[in-house]
Amino acid sequence: MPEVFPKIISVLFFWGIFIFVVLQVPYPESLTQANYTQLILFLTPLYLALIFTLNIFLRNILSSCSFSLGLIFLLILKALDTLNIVTALLTVAATYLLFSYFRKIKKHKLTKLSKIPKLTKKL
Repeated sequence: MPEVFPKIISVLFFWGIFIFVVLQVPYPESLTQANYTQLILFLTPLYLALIFTLNIFLRNILSSCSFSLGLIFLLILKALDTLNIVTALLTVAATYLLFSYFRKIKKHKLTKLSKIPKLTKKL
């Protein structure tokens, strides 16, 4: 249980930054009229907040990154009014492929041998 507290603190920190950006940064009329500063200030905290929130449940940072990236892509497609069945299915399929690839990665040992011979000094 104590290892969850730093994760919750980071989640609350990034959601707080995202809420601050939403409330303080002036928003444009549409996504196409937004400048790069507005886009970066909005999407970066949202992406990081989604990553750390999903990491609590998935316990794999790479899977959380791929799932969050898919959600951000769907959000951008919806904001550009280009979200349809084809683009949604392609985005979901790409996200699923990334998610399933990173889910299979396991920690491996440095070597397959259980005992590594020690180096000795020959005289």
